[in-house]
Amino acid sequence: MNKRKLFLWCLYTFANSIVFVNFLVYFSKWIVLDGGLSDMSYNLVFVISAAALLLTGPALAAHTDKCNDRKLFLNLATIATIASYMAAALFAIFGAHILLAFFGLLAGQYFFQLAYIFFDPLLNDLADEKNRARASGFAQFASAAGLVFGLAIFLPLVESGGRLASLVPSVILFAILAAPLMIFYREKSCKAPIVKPKIKLGFDWKMFRNFLLTSAAAPVLIAFFFYTNALNTITNNYSIYAGAVLNMPDSTTAIILIVTQIAAMIGALLIGFFGDKFGIRRSLLAILWTWLLLIPLIAASSNMNLFFVLAGILGLTIGAGWAASRAYISTNLESGKVGYGFSFYTIFERFSAMVGPLAWGGVLLVGGGYRLAMLSMAGFILVGLIILMRIKK
Repeated sequence: MNKRKLFLWCLYTFANSIVFVNFLVYFSKWIVLDGGLSDMSYNLVFVISAAALLLTGPALAAHTDKCNDRKLFLNLATIATIASYMAAALFAIFGAHILLAFFGLLAGQYFFQLAYIFFDPLLNDLADEKNRARASGFAQFASAAGLVFGLAIFLPLVESGGRLASLVPSVILFAILAAPLMIFYREKSCKAPIVKPKIKLGFDWKMFRNFLLTSAAAPVLIAFFFYTNALNTITNNYSIYAGAVLNMPDSTTAIILIVTQIAAMIGALLIGFFGDKFGIRRSLLAILWTWLLLIPLIAASSNMNLFFVLAGILGLTIGAGWAASRAYISTNLESGKVGYGFSFYTIFERFSAMVGPLAWGGVLLVGGGYRLAMLSMAGFILVGLIILMRIKK
């Protein structure tokens, strides 16, 4: 494991989390509550960006697999992310038309996701198979730390200057901290083609079908899609659930958020050592079994203290789960398809943020209540667990 490359890699994801959390928490409130954009229009940002990623991400990733220019595309996507988020912030601050801020956010969200398609495959470059769980754990720790740091450092600025006060500084800090990887990281030299093929955008169904039928990573990615539906949905709705079911005040909810993020940081570090020692697959299966037990307990819990403890354990395993998933997928991707395979890691994670909430909302719509909505998430975990258990070691 190359420690210098690992540091640059972790610093980048730490920086990304800073700008991501500030736009998620503050810009979202401004554009809906102050800017007058509807909730439906705001959520179209994530739908449109995910669709655009599906049409472009796999094609670009496949190109980088052939042409050995993944770092170039990562740099370009990062620069576009910085420019788009900065434009969205400035449009909002200077009172430009709300649609300009909307399109700035849309472009920022798209390029933010696109950058990770080229970022995640670097795991195979900086660490061998024996150390990938640990390396992925360090990156997940850095990502969770960036969320906490990004909220804490700019909180005084937001309290004194309003919701938009942190946006430009967070973009600038992101640019500064992302620069070392963009400038100093060098991939292992590979033989580049004499004539580089042209990039063909659009979703290639034939290539995707071939990947599903031949790649050892395909069933892992499908399992990942199912259980991340539950993770994303629970994470995004836990504060609403706590308030509706347990009448938990906002101050207590905020404390739980901090505790779960700190727990996620610890879990990400622990899974790295356990994964490398006992095997990534075995560790990931243990995490899924834990989720399958935790979710019914959370759904049945009526005690605030017990809910607090269960939320902490869930945070611990969520941090471990993200790190273990990335490491396990990397070990199942064959050479020459690393970028293409990881493009679906990012895409499936994005689309899982839409399917799970539909199931949650559907349960509430038919009158099932929040407890049943929480319990329904165990179904996604169970499907993912069954798929992983059927995969040969």
